[in-house]
Amino acid sequence: MTDEHTMPSPARFRRAGDRAAARLRKRAEWAFTAAQRRAAHDLAYEQWATGALAPYRITRALDAAELYGPDVDIACGAQEPAVDEWEAGTRYPSFEQLLALAALTHQSPDSFIAREGDEDLDLRDTTMWCHISKAERARWRPPITEFTAAAVEECPGTNEYRATHLF
Repeated sequence: MTDEHTMPSPARFRRAGDRAAARLRKRAEWAFTAAQRRAAHDLAYEQWATGALAPYRITRALDAAELYGPDVDIACGAQEPAVDEWEAGTRYPSFEQLLALAALTHQSPDSFIAREGDEDLDLRDTTMWCHISKAERARWRPPITEFTAAAVEECPGTNEYRATHLF
């Protein structure tokens, strides 16, 4: 018999099986990663709906990404001065706006959620206070750690909004 009529060698079957197994492993990894993202997204939504965002976390993310001005509002699907009001805690972003903000700042949506201990964030009580200039000290304001109840209540999709507007 000639070589073209012989059966493939066992090594050839093993290589094909290894490639198929590698593809299956990669698909399983992708599925696992997607499931983790969905779970994090769902958790962020649940926390957002209860008004758990922290305005200072929005400010910190925007400052870290060096994003300022009306372009940020446009990128987040809001009208000027919405983002300024988010940072001040007087307007609560919709979940879609939160997702846009997270994508814009390369953060996860849950990074904007208030954490235990946030209320204790006073730079004056840390060693960092000694390392900033007098001009920066004069401009310093304590971080805004929570949104006003009215801001959360008026945002469509939050628990307070649903209860108040008979959904």
